[in-house]
Amino acid sequence: MDNIDQAGVRVVSLAAELGSTDAFHISRSLVRRTPPVMRHRHEFFEVFWITTGYCTHFINARQEQITPGMLAFIRPDDTHAFQNFNTAPCRMINVAFSQATAGFLRDRYGDELGNRFFWSESETPSSYLLDQKSLDELDYLEKALDRGARTPARIEAFLLHVMTTLLSNETEVPGTAPAWLLNACEAMHDPASLREGVQFLVRNSGRSHEHVARSFRRHFGQTPSSWVNGMRMSLAARLLLSDDQPILDIALACGIEDLSHFYRLFRQTHGVSPRRYRRRQQVNLVDP
Repeated sequence: MDNIDQAGVRVVSLAAELGSTDAFHISRSLVRRTPPVMRHRHEFFEVFWITTGYCTHFINARQEQITPGMLAFIRPDDTHAFQNFNTAPCRMINVAFSQATAGFLRDRYGDELGNRFFWSESETPSSYLLDQKSLDELDYLEKALDRGARTPARIEAFLLHVMTTLLSNETEVPGTAPAWLLNACEAMHDPASLREGVQFLVRNSGRSHEHVARSFRRHFGQTPSSWVNGMRMSLAARLLLSDDQPILDIALACGIEDLSHFYRLFRQTHGVSPRRYRRRQQVNLVDP
C-alpha cells in the first residue's frame, strides 16, 4: 500500500505488485494530458523510457521536456510526475526493482559503473537519448525480460546489458536541455545528418549558430563540434565491428574526409586506433 510522507509526497511501494518470488516489475503506461495531482517517489529503483509521444517530466525541483527515445534512471529519493503536452499519445515502459538489487550491482561493479546511472549525484537523474537502433534493441531486451521468470539473475543481466553495452557509447543528456535542442540532437542519430555535421544540427534547431553554441556550452559543457565528433566516433565504433569495410570508407561515412584527423579523434575517444579496436574485438578464441 502507498503512503504519504511528511512532505505530502506519495511513496510508492512494490510490495503490492510483486509476487513472493518476483525480483522486478514491468509496466506500460499511458501519460495523461491532465496535470498530475501529486508527485511521488519510490521505495525502489526504476528505469523508464518513452516509446511514443512527448511529455513534461516534473522531477525534483525542475521540469524536463521528454521526447521519444529518452531513457532515465530514477532513484528512490527522486520525486516526480508526468504530463502529456501533445495531442498524440505518450507511452512509456517502466522496469522497477528492489534497492537490494541496486546495492548488489553497486558493490559488485561500482568501479566500472562509477557515479552514473542510478548512482548519479546530480539533482536530476541520469538520462540518455537513444537512436532508433538502440531503442529497437531495448525493446527486444524488455520483451525477453518480460517473457521469463522474475528472478534476480535476469533483472541483473538486463540492467548490466543496458548500462555497459547499450549505453557504452551514448552521451548523457542533461535534464535542463530545452526540447528544441533535444530534438536537434535526436536527428543527429541519422548517419546522413551526422555526415553533414554541425551545419545540419544548427539548421535543424531553427536557431542561430551562436545560440546553439551557447546552449551546448550551458547544457552539455562542450561545443557543438565536440559533441558531433563524439557521435561520429560512436558510429565509427559500431561500423568497425559490423563489417570489414575499409577504415577510409568508415571515416567518410562518419563525415570525416581527413583520415589522420579521423584516427586522432578515434584514439582520443576510444583509447586505441581504429585498426586495433577492430582487431581487439575480433580475436578468434576457437582457432587463435
